[in-house]
Amino acid sequence: DDGDALGMEENVVTKQILEKLTPHHVQSIVNIRFNVGKLLQQHAQYDDAVDTFRDALDLARLDVERMTTDDVKDNGAYAAVGHPSPFERKNAVVELLVQIADCHASAQNFDEAAQAYEEALGYHIFFRRWKGNSDESKGQETSVLPATFSATNIKIDIENATTMEAAIRSNLAHALAHIGQEKLGLEHYEASLKIKRQIGGSDHVEVAHTLMGMGAVYGGPLRDFATALNCFKEALFIYRGKMNELTDEFGLSGSNKFFEDEDTVELDGYIENAVKNIGLIEAGLLKDREEGIIKKRR
Repeated sequence: DDGDALGMEENVVTKQILEKLTPHHVQSIVNIRFNVGKLLQQHAQYDDAVDTFRDALDLARLDVERMTTDDVKDNGAYAAVGHPSPFERKNAVVELLVQIADCHASAQNFDEAAQAYEEALGYHIFFRRWKGNSDESKGQETSVLPATFSATNIKIDIENATTMEAAIRSNLAHALAHIGQEKLGLEHYEASLKIKRQIGGSDHVEVAHTLMGMGAVYGGPLRDFATALNCFKEALFIYRGKMNELTDEFGLSGSNKFFEDEDTVELDGYIENAVKNIGLIEAGLLKDREEGIIKKRR
């Protein structure tokens, strides 16, 4: 067994062991742990899944920390010998953090979910501009990667934003709304909305998904029914337009395929949910108006 030969015990990989592994070997170990974590996640064993993902994350972080400036520049050379590219190695850190956050969210542990999504978002943006370590820093004991990130300080760069950033921001917003940080959550929803409109267009189904999330926050804890109604109605308009596009044989031109398409069954569910939410919000508005009239009469 390769792990036994390298002295690995209890799935722990130290920096000393890591130095003996190629990027390809490291990726193989990370992928195995990732796949095990996904199986545990699918069987709702969220605590075990988180532990497994964190084992993989520790290794992926150590692997990224040993990357130098030359490593980051040398994407072509890595691909030529079958090693994972610097982008793939950095993205593994982000993806593992997202999986950890998803597990926490599924287990209704929204504090932990928000923290992990926040960290994933911070690393994703940090890695876009990170150029690797200098050769002098390779032997240092302390981590060269940021230890923490703050959701309030992760600003949007619309020109360089990605679909992954948009997805993480939406999930982070959802988690924040569950722990009483609705206003901060809306900031991330707004940022996600801008990115999705920039990349996929204003009529894309992903835009509608984010509008639905925003509507839930406005119509729920914030009780801003008018804004919530606008969000739900715009989402419904997009869903119905997408449904018409998918069911019209002349509408399937192959354009606007940046995100994966939703099939008609899923869209039916989205439309039904939007209509339901519009009805609830309209009922809330009517109740507020009636209560206002009664107060004036008094």
